Amino acid sequence: MTLKEFIEILEKPNQIQAQQMHELEEILLEYPYFQAARVLQLKKFHTEQNYRYNKALKLAAVHVANRSVLYDFIHSKSGQHLSEAEVIRQIALQKTTPKTDFVTPTATYQKMPQKEMDSFPKEEIVPKIYGSFTDNQEADAIAAKNQVSQTDLHSFSQWLKTISEVGNPSKQEERHVEENPKIAEKFKLIDRFLETNPKIEPSREYVSNINLANEVKTDPHQLMTETLAQVYVKQRKYKQAIQAYEILILKNPEKSGYFADQIRTIKNLQQNNL
Repeated sequence: MTLKEFIEILEKPNQIQAQQMHELEEILLEYPYFQAARVLQLKKFHTEQNYRYNKALKLAAVHVANRSVLYDFIHSKSGQHLSEAEVIRQIALQKTTPKTDFVTPTATYQKMPQKEMDSFPKEEIVPKIYGSFTDNQEADAIAAKNQVSQTDLHSFSQWLKTISEVGNPSKQEERHVEENPKIAEKFKLIDRFLETNPKIEPSREYVSNINLANEVKTDPHQLMTETLAQVYVKQRKYKQAIQAYEILILKNPEKSGYFADQIRTIKNLQQNNL
């Protein structure tokens, strides 16, 4: 957006186009405190009843100096005599520091000779200021001490009492025991128990001489599996393999046909010395 285009939309804010609104948003992203651009954007949102108006109003209230002028401008109609461009200029120039006319001082006095200046007595200003400051501090401290209430004094005495109790733990324990007779009675029971020193003897457990390992013995035939029979075949231990399949036939009668075929196969291998 050129400067000429921006001046044109300042003079006619109701004729802002969509492309110009997009350019205004880019300008505000880079310069958020550009009050004239922000007011133009807010005016356009208000005219179109855009859903972004409320959010833009909050931002404008933060970035614009004079909110009353902003309100009058937003709610003004095109037919009113109020110049919208003039209002925008007022808002933009709100933070401008007014210039003050002043006269450059000129040397209108005559310089005093150095000898006459030395003749004037020199006063010690700093010690007097420091002395008055310390006097004021002392007066404030005395007044604060005089304003101490009875409650504060009572709290201070309680604090001293607490410190003395902490410094003498034996007195505090004695008072605590006296106030709680039940706790004292429990302590006495514990002391009597420790004096008697009872001993708990371990019970003698019965040890049986029966060898339980004999009861755990299992029949080697029960450990026979098809995998073991196949291992015997691979190792060419055909006799053991045939015996294993015969045991499996007894254990699994439903697979007897399959195991019988395996036995015949092993016998053929045995005959052919394979």
